[in-house]
Amino acid sequence: MLKNSITFLGTGGGRVVVFRQIRHSGGMWLNLEGINILIDPGPGSLVRIFEHGFDTRNLDVIVVSHRHLDHSSDLNAVVESATESTKKPLDLLASPEDVIEGDDPILLRYLRKGIGEFGIIRENTEINYRDIKIVGTVRHIHEGAQTYGIEFHSQEKKVVYVPCGRFYEGMLEGYSENADLMIFNTTFPAPVEKYYHLSVDDVEQMLLRYRPKKAVITHFSIPMLKSDPEKIAARLSRKADLPVIAAYDGLRVEF
Repeated sequence: MLKNSITFLGTGGGRVVVFRQIRHSGGMWLNLEGINILIDPGPGSLVRIFEHGFDTRNLDVIVVSHRHLDHSSDLNAVVESATESTKKPLDLLASPEDVIEGDDPILLRYLRKGIGEFGIIRENTEINYRDIKIVGTVRHIHEGAQTYGIEFHSQEKKVVYVPCGRFYEGMLEGYSENADLMIFNTTFPAPVEKYYHLSVDDVEQMLLRYRPKKAVITHFSIPMLKSDPEKIAARLSRKADLPVIAAYDGLRVEF
């Protein structure tokens, strides 16, 4: 398993793409300094994990950016698998509060005993785990779900994840500059007012502001797929003068 790499188990975004499985929706498997972190286990995540040569029993941490099903629907299945039916608890589940608490939590209550520690992601929070930090950064505007930017810090590396949400000026402050890798959920080729998702225009602004060493766009809707994510990534690379990669199912990126 490659140290300091991320594998995109799925790259679909938007209801049609995800729930027709035009692109897979299994989230991302991040290895940071040897620590295995599953991010956003959406529909099919359990299957994609094994399909790409991983094993849930090797997971150290699960991170859920927000409670919407395309990011969380396989959480329970993965926890059950990773913990061998809660007999061997997972070290850490990090998420906004509404994923695990409230009247309608995503995590089933009988599986709570399969989690060693719950880390609540909020704005300007740090969750320490071994030699890394999981950092909650900017509050996102995303209908029906508590959502925050998330960063993963080790002594040597920084990975920034910009999950779903409507762009606003406040997103141009609060994220780390010059990260080793910055991942954008880029759902639309152009702004769509009625949806709470980032567009290519929004990503361009953030790339110019934060200047990561490498960036990846993912979480594609039908309009993005029709616009050709690879061509969009190439255009963003030219405009921002830095490497931008269009993710595809199974892509592995080292950083």
